[in-house]
Amino acid sequence: MAGARGTMQTLVSEQARSGRARSVRTAVSDSADPKVAVAELAKHLQPENAACVVFFCTPTYDLHALGKAFSKSFEGTQVIGCTTAGEIASGGVIANPISAVAFDARDFTAATLHLDDLAFADESHIESLVRETIDNLSQLTPWGSSGHTFALSLLDGLSSREEMMLPVVHHALDGIPLFGGSAGDAMNFNSTYVYCNGGFQENAAAIALISTRCPFSLISSHHFAPTNEKLIVTRADPDRRVVLEFNAEPAAPEYCRVMGLSLDDLSDATFACHPLGVQLGEHLFVRSVRQVNDDLSLTFFCAIDNGIILTKLDDTGLLEHFGKLMHGVNEAIGEPQLVLSCDCIHRFQEAEQKQQLDALTELYRRFNVMGFKTFGEQRDGLHVNHSFTGIAIGYPDD
Repeated sequence: MAGARGTMQTLVSEQARSGRARSVRTAVSDSADPKVAVAELAKHLQPENAACVVFFCTPTYDLHALGKAFSKSFEGTQVIGCTTAGEIASGGVIANPISAVAFDARDFTAATLHLDDLAFADESHIESLVRETIDNLSQLTPWGSSGHTFALSLLDGLSSREEMMLPVVHHALDGIPLFGGSAGDAMNFNSTYVYCNGGFQENAAAIALISTRCPFSLISSHHFAPTNEKLIVTRADPDRRVVLEFNAEPAAPEYCRVMGLSLDDLSDATFACHPLGVQLGEHLFVRSVRQVNDDLSLTFFCAIDNGIILTKLDDTGLLEHFGKLMHGVNEAIGEPQLVLSCDCIHRFQEAEQKQQLDALTELYRRFNVMGFKTFGEQRDGLHVNHSFTGIAIGYPDD
């Protein structure tokens, strides 16, 4: 692949602003050459001292070569990763090809598993694998796993299997909190890949169970409020996440009517700024439109079905909401070493449309956010959209 020049960027100092040494190391490389990029990551991440490494990469890589490079340079270290709709590093929102985080073995232990062929996955088999992985982790953890463990899941973002897999995994975790994201491929919607067992796979998932003596706080939140405008799904194809009719009218024109748009307005950016939501009691779950189809149906990023009532949403302020969110994190665990984020691609498109991207980038830099732009976010047994979902990791007491 052309463009082998690489520049290593250490995006978070090894000494935090508080002066304490970090046990979560991050790095990115802008090299388009897989061998160079992975070698640069390995040089900084010190995989020989890592309990686990997680990476996020552009889908434009030669993924076969990238997988081989990781197998060689990170041999003996547990590694999971995925392709993305964009990478985020703790120096801000970036356009670099690859970013990664290493969890130092001094403060972390980890056990990983992978799930193949999600289209035909057996739920009892998934549950058995998760419980086996929990048992493996408990044997490695000197500080005890109870209350010290979280799970990270990465899943093929075009498999449409989140709603099948997540409740099963959540049940098997038996109280261990879970967060994660669905892999992307920029905004092409062709193929998304998860890295596990030394290679990239479609229709697959990778899960890391990570235990730590550091305090942590899981986050899953959005910045929208419901209105009184409703759309009832009156004809849908749930398997494809497609709505053909709202309120017994063609889906796209009816969506436009409620949103005050024309059909010519519909685009990725428009959908990012005009999401819908499902109201369940006091809880509001965002449902983002992925694309408009030739027959004027709408494809969604999340599960959809006949009879669901969708609500038009009001924006309460992306930047203000995120600032309050992180203030709460700081109160709960102190200054975070890192906030590992699975962050909806629509949030960035919305920020760009509203000329807030620079301000959002600065907030991410301030709070040491890194991660990736997703095709969907995961929290415990739920698959959601347009959310900031992740984990903030603090410093150990000693």
